Amino acid sequence: MIVYEFAEKLNEAYVIERVNRFLVKIIFNGEVTYAHLHDPGRLRELIYPGNKVLIRETKGIKTRFSITAAYANSRYVVVDSRLHNQIASKFLPSSYEKEVRVGSSRIDFKYDNTFVEVKGCTLVKDKIAYFPDAPTKRGRRHIQELRELIKKKEGYNALLMVLVMRDDAKCFLPNEETDPKFSMEFWSALKEGMKVSIKTFRLVENKIEYVEDIPLCKTNLI
Repeated sequence: MIVYEFAEKLNEAYVIERVNRFLVKIIFNGEVTYAHLHDPGRLRELIYPGNKVLIRETKGIKTRFSITAAYANSRYVVVDSRLHNQIASKFLPSSYEKEVRVGSSRIDFKYDNTFVEVKGCTLVKDKIAYFPDAPTKRGRRHIQELRELIKKKEGYNALLMVLVMRDDAKCFLPNEETDPKFSMEFWSALKEGMKVSIKTFRLVENKIEYVEDIPLCKTNLI
C-alpha cells in the first residue's frame, strides 16, 4: 500500500555536519550546500558526517533543499516529520477531525469517540523500534492528555499511532533510557486503556509504502 508519493526527484547527497537542530551542511553534486532537516530528534545513527541522505528541492523555506531520508542498515529511513499526519490519515475513517484541542494541547486526530496522537519513529536497534530518540516534554504532555481523556470515563477512547519509518523493526518499546518519564507515562496510559498501533514503512524509489503492523515487545510491564 502506497501512503505517500514525492512529486520532487530524490537526489543522493552526503552529510558534512549537522549545524543545528534543523540545518545540515551537505555535499551534493560536488558542491557544498545546506539542507533543512524537519525532525527535532537527535538522529545520531542517521545524520552524521559521511552518511548518505536523500534530498529534494522544496519551496517556502530558507534552504533550497530538504532532507527526506538517511541511510541506515541497508535502507533509507524517512526523516521528514511533516509527512507523519498525512500518512497516519490513510489509516483513519474519512470522518476524522484534525488538530482537536484537548486541555492545553492539540491532539492530532479525532474520529467518533476516539482521540489519536501520532508519533514518528526512526530509531531501531537489534530489530526493536524505540521512541523517542531525544527527551520530549511535548510527547509526555500528549500522553498525559490521552490519560486524562480515559479517566473522565465519558466514553472516550485513546489511540497512540506510532509510525516506524523503516522496515527492519519487529517490535516496539518506549525509549526508557533516553526519556524515562515518557516511558512511565506510556506504560501508565496503556494500563488505563490507551491503545497502541505500530506501523512500519519503507521508501521505494519516490514512494513510501506501508509494510506491516508490529507488536509491542514482550516485557514484564504488559
